Parts: sequence; C-alpha cells; structure tokens
Amino acid sequence: MRRLFLAPASAGAGHVLALDGLRGLAVLIVIGSHLSNAGWLPWPNLSGIGKSGVYLFFVLSAYLLASAMFGQPLAKLAHLPYWLNYALRRVLRIWPLYLVILLVSWWLTRAGVPIWHYQIDTVALKNHLALREGQSVLWSIPVEFTFYLWLPFIVVAMQLSRKAPGGRWLGLMLLALLVLLARRYWPAAEAVTNSVGLGQYLVVFLCGVGAAWLHRWWPGLATAGRAWRILGWLLLALFVLVTPSIWALLSGSEFQPGLGHRWFTGFGLGWALLVLALLWGGGMLTRFFASAPMRLVGVISFSAYLWHMPVLQAADTLGMREWGAGGLCLLLLAMLLTAMASFLLFERPWRDVRYRKGQSRRLPEACAPADRQGEP
Repeated sequence: MRRLFLAPASAGAGHVLALDGLRGLAVLIVIGSHLSNAGWLPWPNLSGIGKSGVYLFFVLSAYLLASAMFGQPLAKLAHLPYWLNYALRRVLRIWPLYLVILLVSWWLTRAGVPIWHYQIDTVALKNHLALREGQSVLWSIPVEFTFYLWLPFIVVAMQLSRKAPGGRWLGLMLLALLVLLARRYWPAAEAVTNSVGLGQYLVVFLCGVGAAWLHRWWPGLATAGRAWRILGWLLLALFVLVTPSIWALLSGSEFQPGLGHRWFTGFGLGWALLVLALLWGGGMLTRFFASAPMRLVGVISFSAYLWHMPVLQAADTLGMREWGAGGLCLLLLAMLLTAMASFLLFERPWRDVRYRKGQSRRLPEACAPADRQGEP
C-alpha cells in the first residue's frame, strides 16, 4: 500500500506530508456535500460545502506550483526546457484521466445508457476538450488548467520584483494589486455558478500564490509556531461554523445551500492561512493531516473527485440508499476502491515523466518531490 500510493519519506525535504492530507480533506468536503445533496447523509447536513473543498484544491495547486517556481533562480526560469517540462507535467497530470472520463461518458451516452452521471454527446465532448464546458464536477478542470497557463507570468513578474529594493514587499504588493484587479473585473456578486472561466476564481488561486511567497521569503514567521497552531484550529472551527446548515441553526436564519459559494476571497485567504499553519505550526493538527489515511485519500483525490458522482449514481440506481448505514459504508468503500484503481491505472504511470534534453523519460521518484506533490 505504501509503495503504491504514498510517497516515501525519503522523497525529499520539499515534500510536506501534511499537504497530501489537506488535499484529502478537500475531496472529502466535496464528497460529503454531494452525499447530503443526494439524501445519503441527512445528518450532519453538509449540503453546500462542496465549493469550499474545490477552493481548497485551487489554493493547494497554486501554493505548491508557485512554491516550486519561487525556489528556482531567475536564470533557470529563462530556460525553455524548464517551461517545456512544466507544460508536460501539467498536461500529464490532468489529461490522461480526464480523457478517460470523457471518452467513457461519450461512449455510454451514445449507447443510450441513461444511468451514467456524465451525459456527454459529441458536441459536449468537443466542448469539454476545448475547455468550454464542464458538466457536474468537471467544471473545475478548465478553471484549473487555464490557471496553469497564467501562473508562469505571475511568478516571473514577482521574481523580477525581488531584484528591486524591498523586493519582498514589492512582490507582495504586486500580488495584492492582482487581487484587487481580479475583484474589480470579476466581482463576486456577478459570479456564475460552476463557470468554466478562470476570472471569478482567480482570487482563490492568488491567495495560494501569496502563501507560497510568504513561506519562501518570510521564514521568520515560522518562529511563531504556537500562534500558527492556534490559528489552524481556529480556521477549521470557522470553516465548520460557515457550513450552511450549522450557520442557519446558530443564526436562526433560513438554510441557504449556496451561502459561501461566492466567498472567493474569504475561502482563498482562509485556506491559504491553513496551509501556512500546517507548515509552520506543527503539533497535533499537522500530524493528523500527515497520517497515512489522510495522505492516502489525498493521493487518490483527483480520481475520487472525478469518479465519485458516477459511483454515487450507480448506487442510487441499485437502491443502496435504502440499506441504511450499511449501504452508505458500501458506497464509500466503492468510491475508495474505484479511486485507488483509477489512480494506479491512469495517474501513477505518468507522474514521474519529465522532459529532459528534448525527450521524455522516467526518472527516480526523488528527482522532483516538490513538483510531484504540487500536482492537484
């Protein structure tokens, strides 16, 4: 199990085990929300929290990728092979499994199978491949992939700013300016639910970049370990409080499942601070997210994210919801096993491919731990 799914502890100092587990939390939030939406989990009612889990995915992706780039000298960022490798890794991280999902869904739709969750005809297939459409949870794929295209420009601009006097602050000010511009041109009040455009979610990603900048160039902040541990627990408590069902209960207001769907800045900042709390705080919270079960869920999170809705619909078709707690346990087990198999078949074979001197080849796992962990 450890060799197949969990990165070895010797992978390098750049690999932070707790961040694997944090990715596990992200997909558990999404799955929990959809279970409540479908009536499988009436208590606790987690309807409406799924978007916050996706925003955590966005923050983690931005943090890990930007952190790896900030660790490179400017001279290396000027080399074409570095960016060719970056492009290859991003494509191989998303597209093999994404293509499997799309083609299986297209084939089943053409075959007239009505119970399959993703109903994708030929037109929809073309739109998904062109990143212009995203059914169900697939909406986040175009958003994430588009951010991959813009991140290098953001990182290079921030790295260049460091050459000026007060460069650390200048880079932070540049990032703050980008946040303000994003909020100005894509206001949250006008956000479209499940939009495949990057604009309205850009603030979330920028918060992840900001966390990477602080972690890289403000190491002195790590000395306040106790304060970071307390902050980490407080942030988790706050995220629980803004669960729509709990918020409605405490405030006496009407239940609003879309309560936090447009809190892009709030969730971006909150999740980014939680990342820093795990990095600098240590303690029981960090150990929990670094535990093997949480890391396992985090490693297979992409497969779990894409497959859990078809598995859920299949379970509904079989009437497993009527089986009570036993049916729920079987459903969760089916989701876990499906995600594990998917990871081994469609994700793991590609994770060590690198571009080197004009060709792609497989390298030892220890070659680029930061890049491997940086995968969403």
